[in-house]
Formats: sequence, structure tokens, C-alpha cells
Amino acid sequence: MKSNPFKPVFRKVLVIIMLFLLCKISYANDINRINAEDLNKIVSGSKGKVVLVNLWATWCPYCRKELPGFNNLQKKYYGKIEIIGIAFDENGEQVVPPFLKKWNVTYTNYLAGDDLTSEFSLQGYPTTIVYDTNGKEVNKHIGYVSEQQFEEEINKLLQ
Repeated sequence: MKSNPFKPVFRKVLVIIMLFLLCKISYANDINRINAEDLNKIVSGSKGKVVLVNLWATWCPYCRKELPGFNNLQKKYYGKIEIIGIAFDENGEQVVPPFLKKWNVTYTNYLAGDDLTSEFSLQGYPTTIVYDTNGKEVNKHIGYVSEQQFEEEINKLLQ
């Protein structure tokens, strides 16, 4: 009996398609909610690093403008800083994961728990809270901040 030479190729293609679909499906559920207590544990567990906690929403144009800068900073200062994004979108489970994928966001992101708005006295988006290497809050930016401004602040805190 003659073997079909296309059978192994077909199997490989089928496996690749299945893996691709599984990645797409699992990515949609790949974001968790975070509350104030858990965030405080993360910040206090990041001693020795500068921590930036960015409160944002997918519909916010200034939040989107900051994303590439955060990606660049996370890459440039890998191991020295921690950037944590917290999305405040309604229907966040549906809209945030595909948004993060589309924008190639490389730093950790969560969905906001119920207590975070009051915890940070949230007044607008984006809001970024900066913690020094000892876990102490040292600055709170309301509104857009450029990558260069964050980098200057990070460099001062790392000295």
C-alpha cells in the first residue's frame, strides 16, 4: 500500500492551526482582577525596584499614547523597574485582553477591583503612581506623562 506524502504535512498544519486557536481562546481569559490589598503586596514585594502603577482605560486616548513608552521603559530597565497596568474598563474581561494584544503590551496588567478607585482617589485617566525602591509612594501623575519624563524620574530613584 502506498503512503500519502501529504499526510504528515497535513497533520503538522492541523496541529499548528489548533495551537493558534488555543492561544487566541486562552488569551481572552488571561487577565485577572486585582484589589488594593493584592496590589500593596506586589508593590511591597518589589523592593529594590522602582514601581509604576498605571491606572488606565482602553477608550482613553492619553492612556493609549503612554503605552509604547511603558513598553520601552520595561524593556530598557528590565529587572530594575516594575510596571503594573490596571484597566478600569467596563466589560474589561472582553475588551482588555484583545486590546493588550493589539498594542503588544509587554508589562503586567490587571483589571481593577472594586476598591481601587477609592484607594487611589482616582480623578482621571491616565493616573500613574510612582513608588521608590523601598516601596514608598513618591509621586502621583494625573494625565499624560511622556516616556522621557518617566525615565528622568526612574533614573533619579535608581541612584
